[in-house]
Amino acid sequence: MARDNKTEVSFEIDRDEVAVLDGYCNARGLNRTFVMRKILREWSEEKLHEATVICRTAGVNPASSGRPRRVAE
Repeated sequence: MARDNKTEVSFEIDRDEVAVLDGYCNARGLNRTFVMRKILREWSEEKLHEATVICRTAGVNPASSGRPRRVAE
């Protein structure tokens, strides 16, 4: 169930992939959900960094409202 600003995610995954995740969690004494959230958080931060670098290189400000519009004559 979603709480506050959180969203529930549900999906199917291959047993082999879950076995690797569970093996890692068991070896490290970690919670599966914690590890999955950490992986997603790190991936998201990396993608945000990539997008920021691309926008800076291209001279784009993603926070702006768009291109300047031409005034109709």
